[in-house]
Amino acid sequence: MPLTQRLSAYIKKGVLNPRLLKFGVVGLTGIGVNMGSLYLLTEFAKVPYFVGSLVAIELSILSNFWMNLHWTWRDRSEVGTIWTKLWRYHIGAGITAFLGNYLILIGLTEWFRINYLISNLIGIGVGTLSNYVINDVWTFKKRT
Repeated sequence: MPLTQRLSAYIKKGVLNPRLLKFGVVGLTGIGVNMGSLYLLTEFAKVPYFVGSLVAIELSILSNFWMNLHWTWRDRSEVGTIWTKLWRYHIGAGITAFLGNYLILIGLTEWFRINYLISNLIGIGVGTLSNYVINDVWTFKKRT
């Protein structure tokens, strides 16, 4: 099936499904991990925000992976090894976190002088939907 047909069928399945809602809940906890880590590293450990953000992103990726594996895609958790899933999750989340979160954080903070925490939150929002699609069709893909 061509990519456009697969994408169309994927969208027609409905955006508001239970898996997406679970992903959203996990994402909210990931925002807490990311924002909390970034704030603590920047304000208390005096790590520059652009370094602290990389640590915060990694912590939220690991936290979200574990929760998505055991809750959001639990029905697919037995297929494949945990290391393969973790590797795929890191690639998918890393791409969306770097492009959607980190670059936006740096751009908004440095160029537009927006507070780093607000810039970070905007960056997280940009990468969320693409992160879900990558995880659903690749990281935790259904094996036939």
